[in-house]
Amino acid sequence: MVDNFNMIEGENITVTLPRSAVADVLSLSADLNDRMHALLERNTDGDLSDVEKSQLETLVRMTHVSQILSMALPRAGSYF
Repeated sequence: MVDNFNMIEGENITVTLPRSAVADVLSLSADLNDRMHALLERNTDGDLSDVEKSQLETLVRMTHVSQILSMALPRAGSYF
């Protein structure tokens, strides 16, 4: 359903954001997390509409980005 992010070694990006926003970027809100899990359960049964499939894909991608940022913070020596 969702392609993995392919990181090419040597290609770096820099993300700048206020410290006050870091916690919000590193994880989905409880409501979005609940929505993602509800969609995942219904997806197992094949009961999602096209709009719901798109929502699920977006939420999964957001989770992947959050995980990548979470892993990058300790390496960069940046903590919030």
